[in-house]
Amino acid sequence: MTIGLLLCLLAVLSYYGYRAYPEVRLIDCLRDPERFDGVSITVGNEAKVWQIVEDGFVVRQMGRLVRVQGDPGTARVGDFVRFQAQFHRDGHLTLQRLYVAKRRRAKVAISLLPALLVAVLVVRSYRFDRRRLCFVERRQCQT
Repeated sequence: MTIGLLLCLLAVLSYYGYRAYPEVRLIDCLRDPERFDGVSITVGNEAKVWQIVEDGFVVRQMGRLVRVQGDPGTARVGDFVRFQAQFHRDGHLTLQRLYVAKRRRAKVAISLLPALLVAVLVVRSYRFDRRRLCFVERRQCQT
């Protein structure tokens, strides 16, 4: 019962956040450039530096290439970046802040290790009972 109430509360709060504070994403801006002209957005979901150009850089996100004007700092081709920028109706961005996520893939892989460890421990300690449709503790010798 308590778990059900907590899940409902989580769902209600998630919906409230989605409706009250909508996030403007890069893909939304590219779909309707006139509506989002001049809007400040945060780009960071798998944004990868594709190319360094004379006045900025080009990022690839979700299969789309977007030009960003501004100093790339320490970013190099192939780096994952998160940045805040102003969107312009012609499809380019003006950089405001930039964060380079060095060794992002390694950090993700390392963060998966505890989840895998817990999964192995659960499989070793419990089995799924199809008749009751739940996990039950495995019977082990207690000697």
